[in-house]
Amino acid sequence: PASSAGCAGADVSEHRIRLRGFWTATPLPDGGTRHTRHFGEPRTSPGETVWVVGDVAGPAEVSVNGQLLGSASGPFALAVTGRLRPRNELAIETAEKDVGEVGIAIRTP
Repeated sequence: PASSAGCAGADVSEHRIRLRGFWTATPLPDGGTRHTRHFGEPRTSPGETVWVVGDVAGPAEVSVNGQLLGSASGPFALAVTGRLRPRNELAIETAEKDVGEVGIAIRTP
């Protein structure tokens, strides 16, 4: 399930990188769509955490580099700290034709 643990609050600051455009949509046999997007590993400082954040209209599965991060429906935040490479593939599988607003969040305690 999607996690909101560690979400930005009064004692956490967040820098968000939007992942607009450059999405590839591939139809799935079940009628859904697999949306993929490549991105570089963000620079972080010690203590910072990295999250995939977004808001999907319906049920979705979110993966990075072929590793399932979790399922989401609506707003989500899934931790990817320590799982990123210099170049990464983000995949979101959903019944929706549009992936919605998705980004990478760097959070500082």
